[in-house]
Amino acid sequence: MSLRLKRWLLWLGLTVLLLQPTPHRISTSVAGDLGDSMFLTWTLSWGAHGLATQPLDVFDANIFYPHANTLALSDSMLSLAPVFGVLNWLSGDGIVALNLLVIAMFVFALVAAHALGKRLFDREDLAVLFAVVVCCNSFVFGQQNHPQLQTFGLISLCLLLLLRAVELKRKRDGVALAAATVVLALANVLYGLIWVVAAVAVVATMAVRRALPPIRSLLPVAITAAGGAAAVMGPVALLYRRTLDTQGVSRGYEPANSLGLRDLITPQRDNWSWGSSLDSLNSFGRPGEHPYFVGFTALGLGLIGAALMVVLIRKGPRLDEGRVRSEELIAVVAAGLVALVLAFGPSPNGWPGPFRLFHSYVPGFDGVRATARFAVVTFVAGAVLVVLAVRWLQPRVNPRLRAALVPFVVLMIIIEVGGPMGRVEVPEGDRRLVYEAIADMDDGVVLELPIQTPNDGFAWPFVEAPRMYHATIDFNPRVNGYSGSAPQQFDGLGDVLNSFPAAEALSSIDRLDVRYVILHTGSEQGFPAYAAADAAAIATAAVEGGARASRHGEDWLIDLGDPV
Repeated sequence: MSLRLKRWLLWLGLTVLLLQPTPHRISTSVAGDLGDSMFLTWTLSWGAHGLATQPLDVFDANIFYPHANTLALSDSMLSLAPVFGVLNWLSGDGIVALNLLVIAMFVFALVAAHALGKRLFDREDLAVLFAVVVCCNSFVFGQQNHPQLQTFGLISLCLLLLLRAVELKRKRDGVALAAATVVLALANVLYGLIWVVAAVAVVATMAVRRALPPIRSLLPVAITAAGGAAAVMGPVALLYRRTLDTQGVSRGYEPANSLGLRDLITPQRDNWSWGSSLDSLNSFGRPGEHPYFVGFTALGLGLIGAALMVVLIRKGPRLDEGRVRSEELIAVVAAGLVALVLAFGPSPNGWPGPFRLFHSYVPGFDGVRATARFAVVTFVAGAVLVVLAVRWLQPRVNPRLRAALVPFVVLMIIIEVGGPMGRVEVPEGDRRLVYEAIADMDDGVVLELPIQTPNDGFAWPFVEAPRMYHATIDFNPRVNGYSGSAPQQFDGLGDVLNSFPAAEALSSIDRLDVRYVILHTGSEQGFPAYAAADAAAIATAAVEGGARASRHGEDWLIDLGDPV
């Protein structure tokens, strides 16, 4: 059996063990909850649909009608949308496509991290360990409901391409680096920002240590990489900025979404080994954002590696025999430290942090709320330290145990961090009927009542996001919506529309060119909608006013006719 085949079997085995992609789970459930998982399924669905039907206006998504560029109110994930679209087409099911995409990104992350580890340490076993440390941690397993956060594997790829570009100085490496940067930034704006900072830190560290080739020889590849990325991302960044300014979206500091030191020993919920025994260590009591546990085994080895890194910096690569790219190791660790400092946010332990300067003066950082996620670069740096420690320890253990050291460390890490987040069933059945009915009718603006807004707290994501997922059946524009932010005065509009069929609501509906009104009854994800009798009375009143009404499952569909 070839080495490459063995490696692929290892990656697939880890995926099956850790993500447990059984057919039933893939087709009927999503990770986490029905808020962000459904929202991001809609995001990917709209991206695939928009790129196929209106590529020049793909950011004009079918939420928050009549506002423009509403896809830019959150991560667009446009670079992932074509892959999702193919998976959706092959499977005929958006939930299957979402789950397969997350699984594929985990495998890709293992492959990319292995390639980076192989470059840095030039040993197959250490490269495997490097990949496991980068990819197997509580952040990865606890954020499976956010596919844009599963693009962390692109950080390893971008680092690999950057180091190759610096070494080989070929324009084609610059093109590859630009492409990878664009894919990363389009999938996840926050990762794109911290990647740029990490790249600058890597180059600056190598320059300070005089490990860079002459600047003149690097200019062609640097211009190719930076120019190519800017040519694509520049217009997108301006669109994002214009949209946020137009919608009046202003994002201030959110210290509760910053990294705390105790997060490094906080496993995700449903962890196999620790369960809920370490939940109290969560720095801000927000379990969805703060598990950054890599395992006590990795933490202990990382401390040894940190001491070895100091020796490496001071004395050079004389820690052991064998090839090691010492200057690249140092540069990657430096980038991880920079990312870690920024991850602590604006006020680490009450002190003003450097992130304040980035927030005020570096474009894009004023929209960052969850600074803890910058630590994805630190995971790569941490993997360098862990592998450095194992590499140093191997010749110092009993000769009969040396070959087993790396597999033992890998096993301990998996035991400590294993346990993907829980899953929930996706509501289907009768809830789809009203959307299927609209899909067979003429196009028109849709209003779903009762409408939820940011003022409604958790009801906003948990009600509106599943509606958006079902709205991919017809893709008609919606007055409703959920995203990272909402347009100005959306809360007030929601209060007016929920008074339907009052005169003020009818006036707003006319102004918005609404043709279809959906009346949801019963309960939506635990939040009350209309009582059946109340919805029937509203539908009757609408019919008396000249509209047409029909019932689909538990929901009513009111057709107001073509707007005048």
